[in-house]
Amino acid sequence: MNTRVKQLVIGLLGCALSFFMLFLGLWQMEVFQSQADNSAAARASSPAVDLEENLVNNKVGDLYGRQVSAKGTWLAGPQFLVGTEYPLQVVGALRTEGGRTLTVVRGSIPKGASIPKPPRGKASVTGVILPTQAKESVPLPADAPQGTLGSVRLEQLAQSWPAPMIDGFVTQSAEASAAQSLGATSPEIPDIGGGKTRNRGYALQWWAFAGFGFVATAVAVRSVGRSTTAG
Repeated sequence: MNTRVKQLVIGLLGCALSFFMLFLGLWQMEVFQSQADNSAAARASSPAVDLEENLVNNKVGDLYGRQVSAKGTWLAGPQFLVGTEYPLQVVGALRTEGGRTLTVVRGSIPKGASIPKPPRGKASVTGVILPTQAKESVPLPADAPQGTLGSVRLEQLAQSWPAPMIDGFVTQSAEASAAQSLGATSPEIPDIGGGKTRNRGYALQWWAFAGFGFVATAVAVRSVGRSTTAG
């Protein structure tokens, strides 16, 4: 077997093995992400717990991503439109029975629609509670009403509603939104780290092995060439 053939065989085998290890790493990472998604979905669909009864020092704590419920009355104060495209989300505030202000995504409205006033009297809100959204420099619709926000930022909303503010917001169900003459809005369930860490560790290990395999293959191919030249 001449040198070129030897180098070709070593290169093909080494690359094939390295690509296989790379694939194993990708597979392990997919398993990790799938577990995280399933865990987040299961958490979000679990039975609702009373929000105020489970606050820790007036903080949401580890309730993020869970179904919660709260009772109170809707504030007649300012309502906000949020979003980067139509339909825009309608964000209002519920003054809870415990005297706190809960930010609520009431639903959505299409382009040109006016915001329906929140219902009067006692109300109950149920939905997944999420943390404040990051400040983002995102373009708003060119014809968005003045005052439209790019994201649900509680720090910004707190300037218009009474304290104390609960450090999380809830998105109403489609049924609750329809009852207020609003369109449905789906919450973006956060990654709560539900994937098993060992699967992510396996992925990193396989990728490290793959990288080593490519390097070792290159060294082996070059060594065959050198040994033949020396001989």
